[in-house]
Amino acid sequence: MTAPSPANIENGSAVRVDGTNRQDWLGELVDAAKLTPKGQELAHFLAVNPRLAIFGSASEVAEKCEMNVATVVRFAQALGFSGWREFQVNFRGRHLSGLLPSDVMAAQGTGYARSSIDEALHRDIHNLHGALHSLDRAAAESAARAIADAPYTLCISSGSYSSVGLVLTHLASFMGYPIVFESRGGPHIVAAMSRLKPGDCLVAISFWQLVKHVVLAAEHCRNQGITTIAITDSAFSPLARGVDHPLVVPTESVSFFQSMTAATSVVYGLLARLQELGGDEVTRTISLAQAMYAELDVLV
Repeated sequence: MTAPSPANIENGSAVRVDGTNRQDWLGELVDAAKLTPKGQELAHFLAVNPRLAIFGSASEVAEKCEMNVATVVRFAQALGFSGWREFQVNFRGRHLSGLLPSDVMAAQGTGYARSSIDEALHRDIHNLHGALHSLDRAAAESAARAIADAPYTLCISSGSYSSVGLVLTHLASFMGYPIVFESRGGPHIVAAMSRLKPGDCLVAISFWQLVKHVVLAAEHCRNQGITTIAITDSAFSPLARGVDHPLVVPTESVSFFQSMTAATSVVYGLLARLQELGGDEVTRTISLAQAMYAELDVLV
C-alpha cells in the first residue's frame, strides 16, 4: 500500500496506514483485523480523505470507492465496530484531536444556509442520533453500577468539559451517592486522588485534544485497582483505551469548540439508572433534600 501524499492530507492530519508506519491508531486496527484487499483499499482511502470518513454516509463512501455499501459496513465491523456509524463517531473524534481550534474553524467553513443557532441545534441533533446508535450500552450499564457500588467516586475534568462532570456529581450527590468533582488539576487533583482506594471509582471526562492530567490520572487509578470510567469522543483515544468502561459520544460543533450536548445526555441516562439502582434509599434522600430546600429557603 502506498503512503498518502502530504499534498492530499487535509489539515495535515491524515493517518498513514502503509507498511512503513505502525504507530498510528488506524494502522494498528488495520493490522489486527487482517483486512481483505478491498478493506485495505478502503482504509487507505479514508486515511487520505478523512473528511469523507467524518461526514459521509456508508453509501457515499461506497460510491467514491467504487464498491458496494456492504463492503463498507463489513470494513467497520472487521475493525471491531457494530457498523459504519459507530466507526464514524470514533474516527471523527480521533481526527479532530489532531486539529488546532483555528484548523477546526477553517474546516467548518462559513456561510451556513441557516442561522448559526439553527446550525448548532441541527448539529447537536446529529450528535444525539450518533450517540443513540453507537453508545456501548453494556459499558454504560457497567459504569452506572460501578458508581452505584463504589464507596467513593471522584469525577475529574477541566475547562468547558467540566459542565458534564458538574451535572453528574451534583445530581448524583442529590441522590445520596458519595461522589465529588475536581476540575482544577495539579495539586488539587493529587489531593483528591489521595483519598481513592481499590474498590472506589474514578470518572474521567475529556474530549478532542485530551487534557493530560485527566488521562494520566485515569491510568494511575486503573493501575491501583480503582474502577475507571471515561466519557470521551473516540475509542481510539488514550483516555478510552486506558480505562475499564469507556463511554464514547460525538462532540462536534459548528465552531472551534466541542459540543457537550450528547455527553450530557448520556450523563442524564446514567443518573436515571442510578436512581433505579438506588431504589428506596435514593427516594428517601431526595425527600430529605427537598425538605432542606424549604428549611433553608433556597428557592424563590
